[in-house]
Amino acid sequence: MRHWRRQPKLAPIEREQQRAVMEHWEWLRKPNTLLAAIPNAGALGQPGLTPGLADLVALGPHLPGGMPVGFIELKRHERSVISDAQIKFAELCHRLGVPHAFAFGRDDAVRVLEAWGLVRKALV
Repeated sequence: MRHWRRQPKLAPIEREQQRAVMEHWEWLRKPNTLLAAIPNAGALGQPGLTPGLADLVALGPHLPGGMPVGFIELKRHERSVISDAQIKFAELCHRLGVPHAFAFGRDDAVRVLEAWGLVRKALV
C-alpha cells in the first residue's frame, strides 16, 4: 500500500519559489556572483538531461571550500521527497568538494545564498 505525504496547503509550487529566490539574488547580489536555473525538470531519458541535477547553479568568489561553483536543490518544504538521483548528485558534489545544499523553501534557499556570500543580508 502506498502512503502519500501530506503537502502543506500553503506551500508555493517549486517553480514559484525558484522565481522568488532568483529575484532575491537579483535585488541583493554581490559583485562577481551568478545564480542560474538549470532547466532539467522531468529529465526522464531525454537526451542532454541528467536526473538528479540540482535546480540552481551558483558562482562566486566565496563559496565553501574555496570552490567558485556550487549547487542548490530547491524543495517546496521539509517533507518534500528527495529522489535517489538527487541524493547521488549531492554525494558526488561532496566527494569532489563542490558545495551542494538542499534548501526547503525560499527562506532556506536565501540563507544558503547568504552563507555562500552571493547576496547581502536584507534589512528588515
